[in-house]
Amino acid sequence: MLPPRVPVAANRDRKGDRTRERLFQAAIAEFRESGFEAASVGAIAQRAGTSRASFYFYYPSKEAVLLDLQWRVEMEVVDQTRHRAGLRAFLDALIDAICSADSGIAAGGLLRVTLAVYIRQPAGLDLSDQPFPLMMEVARRFIEARDDELRPGLDPAQATELFLASLFGLIAGTAGPVATRRDALHTLATLFLADETPVER
Repeated sequence: MLPPRVPVAANRDRKGDRTRERLFQAAIAEFRESGFEAASVGAIAQRAGTSRASFYFYYPSKEAVLLDLQWRVEMEVVDQTRHRAGLRAFLDALIDAICSADSGIAAGGLLRVTLAVYIRQPAGLDLSDQPFPLMMEVARRFIEARDDELRPGLDPAQATELFLASLFGLIAGTAGPVATRRDALHTLATLFLADETPVER
């Protein structure tokens, strides 16, 4: 399991890891309470019991915290779906796991805010080098299902990009809990199945 590729100080020791985790948790709490745009690095550092300089040692910006959150959410989703057999069961579990993340680790609309980072492309962050464990898992599942459960004629690589772009578009495009769009997410998943019977809700 790789750490998120956000620019952070090299050779972190255990104390450094604890400080970084405190900063991460403090930032997430501040984002939920004040909103991402209004949250200040000073308030995050104070909440974590450290300094602004310490924040910038571990994270170059507030957006970098969201990239850390993105990695954690994706790893959580992959962990919750990796043991489901078959494409239909995987997609069903994936939707449930995303709804769960939206009400858990990424509660407070942070999943939508995180996706917006990729739309804004903030200066100083190389988004092209981010790890995408969810993309790798979806691609693997689509490749495995190419000859039976994946809709005929779909190239697995192109299907992966289309599915995730559509999935993230549904999440980012509407305010409110992701669970309120569960039916739309299941309908989207069904479009990628050879058998068009709806994915279970």
